[in-house]
Amino acid sequence: MGFLCYNTLFQKMKRFIVLFIVLNLCCSYTYAHGNLSIRIKEKTQQILKHPKKAILYFERGYLYQQHYEYHKAINDYKKAKKLGYADNLLNFRKSESYFESKKFKKALMALKAYYIKNPLDVKAHKLEAQILNKLKRYHESLSANEYVFNNTIDLRPNDVISYSESILLVDAKNYNKAIHIINLGLQKLGSDVVVLQLKKLDLLKKDSQVENMIQLFNELILKQHRKEYWYFRKAEYLFEIGEVIKSNIALQQSIISTKELSLKSQNTAAVKKLLVDIHNLEEKINL
Repeated sequence: MGFLCYNTLFQKMKRFIVLFIVLNLCCSYTYAHGNLSIRIKEKTQQILKHPKKAILYFERGYLYQQHYEYHKAINDYKKAKKLGYADNLLNFRKSESYFESKKFKKALMALKAYYIKNPLDVKAHKLEAQILNKLKRYHESLSANEYVFNNTIDLRPNDVISYSESILLVDAKNYNKAIHIINLGLQKLGSDVVVLQLKKLDLLKKDSQVENMIQLFNELILKQHRKEYWYFRKAEYLFEIGEVIKSNIALQQSIISTKELSLKSQNTAAVKKLLVDIHNLEEKINL
């Protein structure tokens, strides 16, 4: 009875903590935007006192940009430039705002102006790749993504994925090169970057590379401390390609791995969802 009371109390406490975190995040978001509104009003008062001071328009423009008021941001950037503001960052910020406003040609023009003084800036090439992609200029976007991949010091998984996807936009059948880039990304960032492993699995599946899919699943199961998810993904894939017996074996291994988890881990949302997915796949196998 004591254990049941404790467990009930624990569940209530857990729900309270989750609610507290959600409310805290909402408050932080509201505070951040509320704070921006205050800073915009303060900057506007400064502009009223000094209407010819170019930097004030640039500063307010960036506040508007952070507040997702891109049209107002662009107007302020234009005013700053008209008044003689010469910092090249203005062109980059203007390009970002045009991009978010879906005015991609103007975004590219502003970025080209930025390139005159900063042709090697990685973040500019990253933005350029996004703009060119929207304009369906895929070959140029591929070149920009390649530059980002080769020159970024703090490379991120999304940079690797963007480069890989650019390859397929140029040539939809060039899976081998797209997978090669993911492999290079895994070498640079580490084989434990799950999002890259998932992307690799997705590419192997689309290219019907069955043996390489199974091999990658086996490698992930071998390397990962938490194996239940990868056993399930393997079972799911084997079922999809008609390997029902092998699928069931992998599924049972997933169930065993799940049962070996601590009670705390078993009660997480991710594992509970996995258990539902396991049950659903088990029903399909046993039909």
